[in-house]
Amino acid sequence: MSDQGRDVQVSLEDLLAQADYLKRYIDVLQKSIADLTDSLNSIESAKQFLEMINEKQEQLVSVDRKGFVLVKSEIKDTSKVTMNIGLGYYAEVTPEQAKKMLDSRKDELNKALQGVLSEREKATTAYYQIAEILERAQAEQPR
Repeated sequence: MSDQGRDVQVSLEDLLAQADYLKRYIDVLQKSIADLTDSLNSIESAKQFLEMINEKQEQLVSVDRKGFVLVKSEIKDTSKVTMNIGLGYYAEVTPEQAKKMLDSRKDELNKALQGVLSEREKATTAYYQIAEILERAQAEQPR
């Protein structure tokens, strides 16, 4: 026998629990989106720095991720940069190699960001569908 055409009954408590779960899940996805976006911005900053690394003049360099503290510096050797390659390891590479590695990392982060954005869209749609059902149920309640 087919279940098509049969109504499924779900308690309001179950719907409220599902809505609460989706809300928390959407919050987690939002945090992931913010983290990925922050990482992409850091990559762009690093690439901009690599573009001007050969300028033999004094430059302002950020000593933290948010740019709260800047120091004046002059880079003496521009043939190598030290790059975080993950898991607490660093490698000395040429600026050109660093740019390629950053581009590769940027591509990976963009793919991850697109996946998280898609997942957030699905979760948001489901959340609003449940909210609509709950609103209809509340409207049908006798006063």
